[in-house]
Amino acid sequence: MSEEFEDAPGMRHLGLAPWLQTAWDMRAAGNFMGGGTGTGLLIFTSLGAFGGIHSPILILAGLALVGLGLFSVFLEIGRPLRALNVLLGGKRSWMTREAMVAGVLFPLGLATLFYPDLAKLMWIPASAYLYCQARILEAAKGIPTWRSPLILPLTMASGLAEGIGVLLMLAPFALENGAPDWLAGALVAAIAARIFVWMTYRRRMVGGEAPVEAAAVLIRFSMPFTLSGNVIPLALLVGAGLLPEIHSAALAAAGLAVVAGGWALKITIVTKAAQNQGFAINHSPARGAGESGPGFKPGWREGAKKE
Repeated sequence: MSEEFEDAPGMRHLGLAPWLQTAWDMRAAGNFMGGGTGTGLLIFTSLGAFGGIHSPILILAGLALVGLGLFSVFLEIGRPLRALNVLLGGKRSWMTREAMVAGVLFPLGLATLFYPDLAKLMWIPASAYLYCQARILEAAKGIPTWRSPLILPLTMASGLAEGIGVLLMLAPFALENGAPDWLAGALVAAIAARIFVWMTYRRRMVGGEAPVEAAAVLIRFSMPFTLSGNVIPLALLVGAGLLPEIHSAALAAAGLAVVAGGWALKITIVTKAAQNQGFAINHSPARGAGESGPGFKPGWREGAKKE
């Protein structure tokens, strides 16, 4: 797609057009990367437990990824000693709810190392944690690319796909018989869901729901993400099914590509396509006895809804 976007001439110097937020950087993106991938891994490890699959390696890997994500957020806090204050906002903050779910997720995960049957329950707090992460972005109403209702299914679909990807990479080392056959099918479904939601999300952002600079970032990112993070993994999964001699290697490569694509998606949305709302004037003020003029919304496509 080759849409061209031009900022409203002469408006940038006035400070009215949207500008890229800087409060959330790579450390914030790291929370969504580690948390999404880790919970996705724990969800499918838990589902595998119903089929008799149990691996402490997979459980620990999932918890480690979630922990790294939370540590990334800790590094971003200006006053780390006040980090526990996050637990005080349960009625209004999805970040607080995320932390509360983590208080269930980690003890339960560690308990599965001694009582393997508990792994069948891991999908519950892991799913809740992934949901909380998606709602954190959706609740940031000042950033158009985050507040979209589609950010919820996009974040969750990507987290599930990434979790399966890590599972496929670790299966040769963590599971005696390698990855179960149903896992490749689950990855196909997760990739299909992710790319469908992504294309819908991108079309809406480019269509006027995001500032022109954010839309331009998404356009540039779309083709590499679609091919490298989704189409190529699907091709590798087909190759794994057709060529037994490369089965394990192709599955691992597909998993790696899916994870890399998902992490790139989160970095892009959180740090590169995160322009804020900017300012808009519904009607230019009247001067003297004259009439008011037309409104304007610098940095947005002409005709974009004023908010």
